[in-house]
Amino acid sequence: MKAGWVTKTLGELIRLEYGKPLPDERRKADGKYPVYGANGEKHRTDEFYHDKPSIIVGRKGSAGEINLTAGKFWPLDVTYFVEFNENELNLKFLYNLLQTLELAKGVKPGINRNEVYSIRVKIPPLPEQQRIVAKLDELSTETKKLEAIYQQKLTALAELKKSILHQAFTGQLH
Repeated sequence: MKAGWVTKTLGELIRLEYGKPLPDERRKADGKYPVYGANGEKHRTDEFYHDKPSIIVGRKGSAGEINLTAGKFWPLDVTYFVEFNENELNLKFLYNLLQTLELAKGVKPGINRNEVYSIRVKIPPLPEQQRIVAKLDELSTETKKLEAIYQQKLTALAELKKSILHQAFTGQLH
């Protein structure tokens, strides 16, 4: 293991806090804050339950689904939101780390916090976490560019196929 890296359990690093129900009448299509369910943003509301960026973990239904929030939000009762020490962990590093773990192994209707807390992970010092996040962001940008190019090529191939089929069935294919 690299110098400065430590092995800890997730229970030593994070707390999974329960989300809270939000009655339908308090949900609004044009609300200021996102409302997160187990598999991502579900609604909007003018109220918030948590006032800073965090990570949402699907607790029931889409158990193990991980979402990153940008600011104030409302986590529904089918989720956990992650509390952690910002002097020890970088939010985006933690988000990427949690994405690599299979928090809901197998076919389970939900996630057990104690099982999550027992998972052992290797954690670098905060400056190294920030370097890793910067590199991952850079690679993500490049990946998105390549995905766009690939999608353009798929669209062009679909158009070519359509054109060839049209020529074939109208007697124009030589």
